[in-house]
Amino acid sequence: MASDLTGPAPASGSRDSDDQYLLLVESTRSEHRARTVVDADGCWVVMADGRRLLDMHGQYMCVGVGHGHARIREALHRAVDGLDFVCELLDHEGKSRAAKLLVEETMHRSPWWGGCRFVSSGSEAVEMALLVARTYMNRPVVVVSQASYHGWTTGAAASTTLPYLRNVFHDVETGEVRAVPTSHGEFHAAPAPLGLSTEEEIRACAEETERTIRAAGVHNVAAFMLEIYKGAGGFLVPDLYVQLVREMTQRLGILWIDDEVIAGAGRTGQWWAFQHCGVEPDIVATAKGISSSAVPAGAVIVSKDIADYLGKGRWASVSTNSGHPLAVAAVAANIELMRDEKVVEHVADLGKYFGERLADLAERHPTVGSVSGRGFAWAIELVKDPSTGERWIPRDRWYTPGTDPEMEFRPGQFVADQCEQDGVLLFNFLPNTVTLAPPLALSRDELDLSLASLDRALSELDQYTARITTKER
Repeated sequence: MASDLTGPAPASGSRDSDDQYLLLVESTRSEHRARTVVDADGCWVVMADGRRLLDMHGQYMCVGVGHGHARIREALHRAVDGLDFVCELLDHEGKSRAAKLLVEETMHRSPWWGGCRFVSSGSEAVEMALLVARTYMNRPVVVVSQASYHGWTTGAAASTTLPYLRNVFHDVETGEVRAVPTSHGEFHAAPAPLGLSTEEEIRACAEETERTIRAAGVHNVAAFMLEIYKGAGGFLVPDLYVQLVREMTQRLGILWIDDEVIAGAGRTGQWWAFQHCGVEPDIVATAKGISSSAVPAGAVIVSKDIADYLGKGRWASVSTNSGHPLAVAAVAANIELMRDEKVVEHVADLGKYFGERLADLAERHPTVGSVSGRGFAWAIELVKDPSTGERWIPRDRWYTPGTDPEMEFRPGQFVADQCEQDGVLLFNFLPNTVTLAPPLALSRDELDLSLASLDRALSELDQYTARITTKER
């Protein structure tokens, strides 16, 4: 459901603006409305039309501490005046410093962790995690969880189990839908740990996860990969499930890859989402928040056992921009300022209030089916019929373009459009879900402002739903 808040589209074939030279995502050229950002500060972005929008999604959950933090900018200015490029075969002080902070500071100096390798994005971090796991284990198979998003590159896209987000291209003129083919083998997918409310349900899901791994052949499996907070999938995995995954992977002798590209770097009220669960994975993939997305940066952090193994060999694997001076300057500055300004503690504290306010909205709005999350990572499930839990889009996270009917109404996008009218910016991944992941510098006043807008938007959805369901009866 496209927003109508961004002005007229240029004439077809026109090249009267610079963005006519860009290849677009999520819209056709004729549908495209330029939404140009001209400034940003803290939790706010300023649009070319003068609107100030409160960024309650961190722009695809990328922005960490906030836009334009002085300490990150100062670090980048110093880096620009220093080294412009150092290839991965050579060392430089900035890369070593950032690695130490990432492995020691964010991991609370746990002896479990051995080292990290820098990359340039979350998708690349996932690719590197898959490569490390297969190299270390000398096995080909990685099992994943349903309702996961791991990235857009070949291996990351093949491991993504949200069909709508697997590089799907929809030719609007012909109606043809292409799920972009890949030569990468498909991943075995365990059940999504979604909507589990009892210990019995959680344990049953963990048992089915183990059966999926056994069905693939344990001797073939290098790792199980899991997002603890499924940012695109729109829910938080229960702590007990994570603990059972750790016990199971160690018992079976396989690795656990924790994809924290979205969940990590303080977003859940700990440096890493796994730290809520009292267990530690073998490999962590991270990006986005580790540099506050001021510069493209990602990393893979590995256990001491894996680091020791890789340290004994020569690894013919080189990434062009791994440890780029600008990227690691932003990573180091971000970690240090988060430590000094107690950003993680702020997220944990305000996150409790965030959850309480969302629970109140769920009580008052019949179209809210459930709320899931912690810290500054939340998802709201929207339903069409509160009495039955019927969703607007029945296939929900398994909606498959080209197979299922085209969506006529997306309640999540409806809510996002309503909020933008109030100056609150939300993006939408799934049709039945609203996700909220603001910058970590969000204040209580800003949170209250955003939730007042969300309250109004949900009231509009309640009224619209009532009208539609009354007609259908």
